[in-house]
Amino acid sequence: MQFRGWIEEGGRVLAPSEVAELTPERLCCCGGEFVLATDRFTARDRYGIMPGPIPPGVIRSSGREWRIVPDVPDLSLEDAIREAVRLRCDDRSTASVVTLSGGVDSTLIAVLADLPCIAVGFAGSQDLCAATDAADRLGLSLTVGEITDEDLEEALPRVRAALPAASRMDLELALTGYFIGKTAAACGAEKVLTGQAADELFGGYARYGRSVHLRADLDADFAGLAVQRVRDATAAGLSGVWYSMPYMDERVVRASRNLADAELVASDLRKIALRKVAAKYLPEDLAWKPKKAMQYGSGMTAALRRMEKRMREFV
Repeated sequence: MQFRGWIEEGGRVLAPSEVAELTPERLCCCGGEFVLATDRFTARDRYGIMPGPIPPGVIRSSGREWRIVPDVPDLSLEDAIREAVRLRCDDRSTASVVTLSGGVDSTLIAVLADLPCIAVGFAGSQDLCAATDAADRLGLSLTVGEITDEDLEEALPRVRAALPAASRMDLELALTGYFIGKTAAACGAEKVLTGQAADELFGGYARYGRSVHLRADLDADFAGLAVQRVRDATAAGLSGVWYSMPYMDERVVRASRNLADAELVASDLRKIALRKVAAKYLPEDLAWKPKKAMQYGSGMTAALRRMEKRMREFV
């Protein structure tokens, strides 16, 4: 049996010996983040969090295919997020950290998980300052991976080679993800809990304030995350690390889809429902704090521009 990740059945993380006993019929109802290959079948988790050789949410054997739809209860958003984080912390098979940027998405996960945190960015960047402030105020353990221009010059060809067709924005995000993976690995971790998918589930982008059909726009962006997961998994995988995503737990996805538009976006306020949950665990200013996108908050966009300018001047 080849198995990476974790599998849960009925809200309980299965031991490797239990995973070995799973049949396709049982696995159809299981959640988790995994890729599993046995002499009988190959399977990959519902949303394809774990990279694998088959499409997400598929169990495949010779001549037959099943779909994975986790059998989970309908929960309130708060309970769904708490359960999603708990399950990822119950998976003791893999050393884990939380990547913290100081925004509401990652800070809520960090507080609920009570795991060591990491933060990456260039010196003085918004993300490093915000993560350090949040960790100090909330008593979180934080390891800072400060990126230098020299680090970027060394990483750029490696990331470009791994993602040769990446757009400029994807390259900036992948480079930031590369340093997240590198910092996590230096801490002895293989799994990184992230706040990804919160924007697509809860209406985090500014354009959602102009949406005529908000739910359709959210669903389309959520579907588009499949491509982003390939990018992120590739970048983190260069350090042997994989991302774990509590907000992409089936419970959280279902809870988000039960929310009315007004619970997501109202005028300039976005991710309202998530921020209301976070305000129960975080200081109000952290729960309602706006944040730049990762490539800007980490300083990666500006650093790439500096490097390109130096190269033009050199030539």
